[in-house]
Amino acid sequence: MNAEVVLRVAIAQIENRVGDFAANVASIGDAMTWAEAEGADVLVLPELALTGYPLDDLVTHAGFLADADAALAELAAMSGMTAVVAGTVRRVPLQRHDDTQTRDRTVTAAVLHDGEVRGYYDKVLLPTYSVFDEQRVFAAGTDPDRVWRLGDVIVGIAICEDAWSGDGPPESQSTAGAQVLLLPNASPFDRGKDQRRLGLVRQVARRNGLPVVYVNSYGGVDDLVFDGGSLVVDGAGELCYRAPQFVADHAIVDLVLPAARRTTASAMTVHTRPLPHRASPATPEPSEPADPLEQIWQALVVGTRDYARRNGFTEAVVGVNGGTESAVTAAVAVDALGAPNVLCVVSPAGRTSASDLDDARMVAKLLGVRLVEIDLVGVVDELASAVGRNLDMLDDRGDERLALRTRAAALWAVADEGDRLLLATGNKTELSVGSAVQGGDLVGHFAPLADCPKTLIARVAAHRNRRRTVVPEHILDKAVTAERADSVPMHDWAMVDDVLERYVERMQPLEEIPAHVAARDDIEWVARQVMDAELLRRLAPTGVRITGRAFGKDRRVPIAQAWRPRFAVRNEEPSVVSETGPAEEGPATGTEAPVAHEQPRGQ
Repeated sequence: MNAEVVLRVAIAQIENRVGDFAANVASIGDAMTWAEAEGADVLVLPELALTGYPLDDLVTHAGFLADADAALAELAAMSGMTAVVAGTVRRVPLQRHDDTQTRDRTVTAAVLHDGEVRGYYDKVLLPTYSVFDEQRVFAAGTDPDRVWRLGDVIVGIAICEDAWSGDGPPESQSTAGAQVLLLPNASPFDRGKDQRRLGLVRQVARRNGLPVVYVNSYGGVDDLVFDGGSLVVDGAGELCYRAPQFVADHAIVDLVLPAARRTTASAMTVHTRPLPHRASPATPEPSEPADPLEQIWQALVVGTRDYARRNGFTEAVVGVNGGTESAVTAAVAVDALGAPNVLCVVSPAGRTSASDLDDARMVAKLLGVRLVEIDLVGVVDELASAVGRNLDMLDDRGDERLALRTRAAALWAVADEGDRLLLATGNKTELSVGSAVQGGDLVGHFAPLADCPKTLIARVAAHRNRRRTVVPEHILDKAVTAERADSVPMHDWAMVDDVLERYVERMQPLEEIPAHVAARDDIEWVARQVMDAELLRRLAPTGVRITGRAFGKDRRVPIAQAWRPRFAVRNEEPSVVSETGPAEEGPATGTEAPVAHEQPRGQ
């Protein structure tokens, strides 16, 4: 009868830094030292822990690949008795995908032990959907059934997307004799992701009857925020450990492994030393998942913090006007950078009311930040007069936009004077339907709320107020600001957000949006506004992605195109419209292709 085998696994949920090899080597080296001291058999790090993720065209530079190789050699020389699964990139023989281009680099997991690289596992399934575009620059791995001998144990390693197909590398490795599956990941946050992620990991474990160790990174990279939340489940899918979200985490988990299986593939040898007997297995307590609104707030804060510091900013400036979005943006900035490092600017102009000014001052006081008041009324009047005299074209709408853009000039001056990060205050709803103002609430280097629907902003801020009031309730209750007086109708924003969630995020055809959500004309108006506003969004700064489908990488539409969505005509021939209805983007001929209604399962 086989003795029970216990594998001591060290998990290092480390910060995701793209291209910062020195910092990544230091972070991984610290984790290696810790894992050795804990007597771990194997240390598992996130996907591309050494290089950061995503890499996009950085990997097309020979110098980047050379630096990655040098950093890996440095780590390998540091390795000892604990095997290390370290994510990086490497060159391979030229390969072709389903096009005419060849690629010679892979996403890989290098296995380090006793001062050397013992081998590599190359990622097999390369995602090309949502924010992912890996097939564009990477070659696919060719050994999905590769397994590793680690003393008495056969280990499988698969990377992120590899695990989610249901018949991919984990299943091949299980068949080949693996007794545990190690899954390095770089999985960006969106709302509800933590529960979907746990469900997928449990499926992998149950399907193969094996424990699964899923290790994610944390930190912000441009619009993406990686939230950690690493997981360990047993072969029945029961949760053994869950790391906290949005922070670094080190944990030791002792896994009782199933009996050795018959191997059908030759295992790569890491070492053949028997694993030590462990009388008292390490069983850390799993973290409880954070409240969904708290997760969103933390994503906004981490995304803003890391965008600032990784671009060399230590201070931020926010234009506040007494409205909800500017107040919440300022609150995010304070949590991200600290009150001493945030400067608020209020600039009376146009239709600014006395009550709005008082609210802007109140927000600054509550947040404990410095407030600068710049009176632009005379400047705007002078500029409007000059433009009007020469062009005779300014109306009320033009006056208001001129006021917003004059404020923008003042904000840029303040930001430039102190080398500060200028935070825009636009939100997803107004970016969707075109009511945000380029050069107005879209002015800035970064827009924390760019993917946050208008009605969600107030809920998230109200949740933040439970700790300490940072945005007064009466400001959260405000409707659209008076300065939004342009050609866009004053819609019911809850209705608009509901339609947007279904049309943009879930990709539902117009016909499948229920009548109780909105009237047919309103549904069509929202969908057409989304198309009309593409140019506006391209000119806007990036911001934190918190939904399952943000504008940008998630949704790619030409700016100059004539097609607009519409309801299908009921009496068309069945062959013209698919069962799932017209696609969101497609030709204007009425022969639209089917569209997916659910988000992809992986990543």
